[in-house]
Amino acid sequence: MNQCRNGTFPQPDAAVTALENATVKDLSVAFASASVGGDKLPRRPGYGTLGRPVVLWTNYFKLQGIDTSKANFYRYSLSFPNILNLKEFPKPKRKRTIQLLLQEQPFNGTSCASDWAQVVISTRKLGFGDGTDKAHYDIEWYPADGQPLPPASPDDSEEIKKARKRNTIQVLVELIETVSLSELMKDLEFSVSGALYPAKMEMIQTLNIILSLGPSTDANIVTVGQNRYYPIQGHDQFAPYNLGQGLQALRGYFSSARTSVGRILLNINVATGSFYKAGPLLDLMREFGQPENATQHKKLANFVKKLRFETNYLPDKGKDGKPKKGNAGKSAVKRKVHTISDLSQFKQNAGNIKFTQINASGQRKQISVEQYFLQEYGIKLQVPGAPVVNYGTKDDPKWIPAELCTVLPGQAAKRILAPDQTRGMIDFAARPPSENALSIIGDGLKVAKVVEGLNSHLIRFGVKVDPNMLTVLGRILEAPTLNFGAVGHKPRDGKWNLTNDDAKRSKRKFFKGATINNWNCLVINEKWPTVPRELSLVDELKKFRQVLVEYGLTMGPVQTPQSVTIDSGHLLDKNSVAVRQAINGALRQFGAKPQFLFVLLPSDNAFLYDCIKYVCDVQYGIPNVCNIGKKFFKEKGQPQYQANVGLKFNLKMGGINHAIRLDELKPLDPKTIVFGIDVTHPSPGSSEDAPSIAGVVASSNSLFTQYPASIRAQKGRQEMVAGLAEMVIERIRLWQNVNKDLPNKVIVYRDGVSEGQYALVLEKEYPAFVEAFNKLYGPQQKHPKISIITVGKRHHTRFYPTKESDTDKTGNPLPGTVVDRGVTGERLFDFFLLAHQGLQGTSKPCHYVVLKDENNFGADQLQKLTHNLCYTFGRATRSVSLCPPAYYADLLCERGRSYLHNVLKNDSGMKDANVWTSGVHQAVKDAMFYL
Repeated sequence: MNQCRNGTFPQPDAAVTALENATVKDLSVAFASASVGGDKLPRRPGYGTLGRPVVLWTNYFKLQGIDTSKANFYRYSLSFPNILNLKEFPKPKRKRTIQLLLQEQPFNGTSCASDWAQVVISTRKLGFGDGTDKAHYDIEWYPADGQPLPPASPDDSEEIKKARKRNTIQVLVELIETVSLSELMKDLEFSVSGALYPAKMEMIQTLNIILSLGPSTDANIVTVGQNRYYPIQGHDQFAPYNLGQGLQALRGYFSSARTSVGRILLNINVATGSFYKAGPLLDLMREFGQPENATQHKKLANFVKKLRFETNYLPDKGKDGKPKKGNAGKSAVKRKVHTISDLSQFKQNAGNIKFTQINASGQRKQISVEQYFLQEYGIKLQVPGAPVVNYGTKDDPKWIPAELCTVLPGQAAKRILAPDQTRGMIDFAARPPSENALSIIGDGLKVAKVVEGLNSHLIRFGVKVDPNMLTVLGRILEAPTLNFGAVGHKPRDGKWNLTNDDAKRSKRKFFKGATINNWNCLVINEKWPTVPRELSLVDELKKFRQVLVEYGLTMGPVQTPQSVTIDSGHLLDKNSVAVRQAINGALRQFGAKPQFLFVLLPSDNAFLYDCIKYVCDVQYGIPNVCNIGKKFFKEKGQPQYQANVGLKFNLKMGGINHAIRLDELKPLDPKTIVFGIDVTHPSPGSSEDAPSIAGVVASSNSLFTQYPASIRAQKGRQEMVAGLAEMVIERIRLWQNVNKDLPNKVIVYRDGVSEGQYALVLEKEYPAFVEAFNKLYGPQQKHPKISIITVGKRHHTRFYPTKESDTDKTGNPLPGTVVDRGVTGERLFDFFLLAHQGLQGTSKPCHYVVLKDENNFGADQLQKLTHNLCYTFGRATRSVSLCPPAYYADLLCERGRSYLHNVLKNDSGMKDANVWTSGVHQAVKDAMFYL
């Protein structure tokens, strides 16, 4: 990146490029036996050539200096026989247990690393003294800042014996396997034709464990998941941002080893996470908000539940039972760490919560928490009326006043953020690509501890990381021509306007305008009127109607709008029954059901929006569009805003906003159906039995512009789509009704699948298509050809232009940038595509991986098709980052989450009386209701 500032940059590694070219020419590699390691994915048919060539920086660093002839690693599994329920063995305690294990022989005599959960890596085979490859250890646990119990003695008191038994954790260590870096390199370099190293994933995991050793053992870095590292207060790279309501965002870094053709790479990326603010618990609770009723108190209790905190009031006593001396002659105090299981009930506090105390003579008396702390520790509470923390159980509570608790740093907030917090996260995370790149090669390498001076842990394992960011070859694909009516238009910079470029600045007509004869408007009011008093709503709707007509819609006359006022308390409490009843009552005011409903909202309250969608989509079957009133009536930019609203009106009523010539979508043809599939999982903090949402969309016409959908709730956190065959049949039947025939080619874009789930898609979802084909087509020889492509967004690959001429206005690569070399899979048929212009921050390319390809796509064919489809998204006047079939499936699943707001998005404790499980009203099921 420093070279880039001077206008110079290194060219991509020519040896790697040559090896890539050689591998796709070698048929023995391209069609090698796929039985080894279960690798059954299509091989890359070649590398793409279309587009203008560019060189890009990428956030990868090469692992170098490895002596592969000696780089064997031994993997040991860890189990804990006396821990019956691992949920009761918190991660921090487990990590500390393994740290103590590694201080024992023979671990402390060799280089070892661990994932701090169940694996230990060693550079040599460990000798346990009995000639076996397993050993049993009794580890006496104690905290890192504490002292171990004294060696066992016959004079030990019963208290000491109980403490020793309570803190002894059994660990069983057993050799799993040996992994070889030299064998992995042979695989990556194709030095043995067709050879696949069966322990590739285990070797990569081993490297990740070694690479994580430095940051995961730094007291001022918190690890989230396996490979996200966030510096906390006290670290030089600590970077906080206040989100409000007790939370803060932290900037951290993701680090992971990856493989590509001929080399092993380290992927480092900026990561942003939300965390609880460290410090006095009482301050955290005050910032969250003082509860005024039981519902708000329940929200506060849910907010702090499972937080780890420390106390510093218990006297630290020696063996003689007398308090130890601390600083300045004061009595030493003992640091204790606990976890909040709950708060006291609403209006319960240290002054009125009482328990039975038994004194030395056996007398029993009732004493309050406030009295107890004054009596036992001489602590006079400053805020006795505050809620009290329970770190015990519901049946056996253990109370501590909140003012004596300090929240520990580095605790990730795995919860749904409030709208203002979400905006804050976006503002904090959305930095220009150049800033992110410089952060990676500066702070990122330091946090990952891979730069010289911080990498001593790596040197012990013979691993070194080149600190120079790599460059890769890319290409910029040309945008397709868009058709508005009979007029063609070539987008520039991945976007276009609904106004023509002619002298009259006339409006472009939609490709196919919908007819909406009977439409009306519903105004939702809350604390203040949604429609400004100085405006006539009817007049404003007439102006809006004229805009829609100019774009080609046939619109009925403006009718008398209706309005309803929603109780703010119902919105705050998320009382879905009351809010839905109010909306139902408002709809009844219209008399006959409108053909289309335009809803004006008082704010961006997600709960209100979700209630409207449930009532209109599921109960009544009314196509609808919701707008926030203050945005709709805002004078600045109103024509463009209302035109964008018109995009939704047209699509939801069967219109087509713009289209692409079929010859630009080859190899699609009029008998192709394109599917998008996604599964959305419960949000963090949802109950364990909360469902997932599965969605399937499919093109209903040969223009690939209309995508009706099927939607279901299914078992929570179930990765694959349940009942997929039934949904596929629903979609193909509709396609058949519209096109008067069955499709002969099926293309599937599957969203939301991680690398480890590729095989699951082939094992679970592909057979569902076969089952559907059997029912619709009969014998296998009549089945359509199918290609399945996964679309990945949750990855950490980023690209940065090396030349200013190759950047968009945000500093990101230009729309149409595609990369299938340098950092792609060594055998996969995959590519990265950045199809859109960045709006803010660093653009994220989508990663496409072909899992099945009966249509025998070429690299250029599939890349161009996918890129051009990104211009067919009907709800925007720009190309989009995610291929629209997958994008629509994602929106569809999010709509399903709206129907289950109080199950999947709720923190108030309010539950729905009627829980949605599948589908929408018959009247809208074959429309794009989810846009």
